Amino acid sequence: MSIQGNRKFKLITSVLCITCLSATVLAACASKDTTPAATGNGQAGEAAQKPLELSVMVIQQAAEPPKADNPAILKIQEYTNTKLDFTFVPAAAYDDKVSATLASGKMPDVILMRRNKDSAMLNAQLSGAFWDLTPFLGDTKNISKMSEAAQKNAKVDGKLYGIPRERTLARYGMIFRKDWLDNLGLQVPKTTEDIYNIAKAFTLNDPDKNGKNDTFGIQEDASMELLKQLTIYSGGPNAWGLKDGKVTPDFMFPEFKPALDLYKKMVSEKIISPDFPIAKKYDYFNQGKAGMYFSVIDDGGTRHNDLPKLDPKAVVDVAQNFDGPKGQHVRGTFGYDSLIAIPKQSVKSEDKVKQIIAFLDKLADKPMQDVFAWGIEGVDYTVENGLAKKKDGALLAADAWNLRWDGGTSDIKGSIKPVEDKIQKLFADNKKLAVVDLSASLISETNTQKGADLKKAITDAQTKYVLGELDEKGWSDAVDKWQKNGGDKIIEEFTAYYNKNAAK
Repeated sequence: MSIQGNRKFKLITSVLCITCLSATVLAACASKDTTPAATGNGQAGEAAQKPLELSVMVIQQAAEPPKADNPAILKIQEYTNTKLDFTFVPAAAYDDKVSATLASGKMPDVILMRRNKDSAMLNAQLSGAFWDLTPFLGDTKNISKMSEAAQKNAKVDGKLYGIPRERTLARYGMIFRKDWLDNLGLQVPKTTEDIYNIAKAFTLNDPDKNGKNDTFGIQEDASMELLKQLTIYSGGPNAWGLKDGKVTPDFMFPEFKPALDLYKKMVSEKIISPDFPIAKKYDYFNQGKAGMYFSVIDDGGTRHNDLPKLDPKAVVDVAQNFDGPKGQHVRGTFGYDSLIAIPKQSVKSEDKVKQIIAFLDKLADKPMQDVFAWGIEGVDYTVENGLAKKKDGALLAADAWNLRWDGGTSDIKGSIKPVEDKIQKLFADNKKLAVVDLSASLISETNTQKGADLKKAITDAQTKYVLGELDEKGWSDAVDKWQKNGGDKIIEEFTAYYNKNAAK
């Protein structure tokens, strides 16, 4: 099954050796596969212990890979008493590199596994390429407290073949120009009708007060995120839900078609730019041309730092709580993003597995959360009036944070934008409103083999319909074709898996 959505990846590695009590034990510690994991806090008393050496493969998202002397990486190694040998792979090439590395038989000790329900990774897990970590997690200090959603959705046949990188559940919503709203004397939208009316006003009523007809309401791209959220606000599912006892895709629910028709109306009225299938996410918003878009709301705190340079009066805000016929709902994530896996090719013993898990567990300790969130004081941030403030060009933990699995927060109090504080509060307050894709924890052989192609076909039909290139019959025919070409089989297999495993 292919894992959807989207999304950025944060992680890191390190491990501690336990105190060696004799020269014989110390000699044993020198063996890569038998070095016992430390249980201390990485303090001075452990300085004499031999660091555990680990090879690690993660994504490189920056233009250049981090240097070995990155201060945050050095701090992580010091705290966990490890020596980390990173292989950083550019994001665009990462999945192919993982497949090639699996085939080569020369695996690192720790590897970031993306999209663990896609065909290649699913087969690798089921064929025994990675350790099943389920038996090792119960006694851990931090990992054992991971959210149930993350663990449930990451499992394959009830087993965890890696540590899920935990993510906020209620993460999606609307990012908008609050100054435009104020300029037009409007209130934050509360319903889908409000969204339409405000977006129309952003299109027609000169919200930036420059005397020109040069704005439009909603920025969209090929993902059509607004359509997904409109369906959920109306009481529909998040991609897949339960209908008449069957696991069914959203476009076969009664709430979907009205949402699709509203989307089509907004495209026809140019409230959504008709070039959305090729538009780059954020561009129109950052250019001051679009008044809102729909995404993970933390984008509102991080993706528009240059907007005030274009318009000093610009104010970015976020919203999640929209009223619908079945109450308020928020599009949720899977609860995790990728796995931190331990390959059997490189790690041969259970003792080594336990050491690596001990290392990963320590990455959720508060001192490590501080490093991931802020970096190193004096290098990445300064403290002014008791509040941390990030410096321009901060290195932080570079791409090594891709090994961070937990969703915890730092104890360091920082100077942050008001919108960032609001985002964190919405995440916490709306956790119970999150609607999670029911298929996230399910497996279908047909979906694994054909799901990506079938999804592309139905997405193409949605796009053509809202652009006016497909009529009602054309849309209906596209759904029928999806069902006949394997969709009905996916529904059948998802439902059987759900009925068998729902209680687990």
